[in-house]
Amino acid sequence: MKSIKRKLLANLLILLAVSNSFAQKNSEANSPVFGYESNVINAGIGLGDVYFASVSNSGIPVSFHVSYERGVTQKLGIGFIGLGGDFSFASAKEVIGNTTYTNSGLLFAARASYHFSLNGEIGQKFDPYAGILAGFVIASHSSRGPGGDLNEYEHSGGPAAGAFVGAHYYFVPNFGVFAELGYNITSVFNTGLTFKF
Repeated sequence: MKSIKRKLLANLLILLAVSNSFAQKNSEANSPVFGYESNVINAGIGLGDVYFASVSNSGIPVSFHVSYERGVTQKLGIGFIGLGGDFSFASAKEVIGNTTYTNSGLLFAARASYHFSLNGEIGQKFDPYAGILAGFVIASHSSRGPGGDLNEYEHSGGPAAGAFVGAHYYFVPNFGVFAELGYNITSVFNTGLTFKF
């Protein structure tokens, strides 16, 4: 009788362990790719000079872009809200005659996004979102003559706001790529690498 009880107890313990394992895997499979307390860093480049509206004669102006977001709410509707910051640097040159004109700008902004939570396997890799940003741009404008001498330099700054749609795609749980399209103040399209922790 004791032997049967021991076997039943052993089988029950094994069954509980297996059930717990399956439950944990199922919970991980159903967890959103971006959710409450998720942290995401994007780093990449932006294309299209929106802020200065000037075209470099050496090609499409490129900006450098870094942003951070943290999931700050439990699920609201079909997704989660993320808050964070945005930094980018844009610079464009234009040569007219013997003079080189340079426009540069630094953007410091706060951003807020709504991340749409998708079901199934795609929801573990694909994270679409839409958002807004508001911040401050510090701009500088200079011109140099044929010898490289500085003819004129001035700087300015002011508030700026933008809106965008985008998505992350994760190759592995903590690493992937991102793309954003919209009025991002210094660019119209941003793309690069994304890191989640």
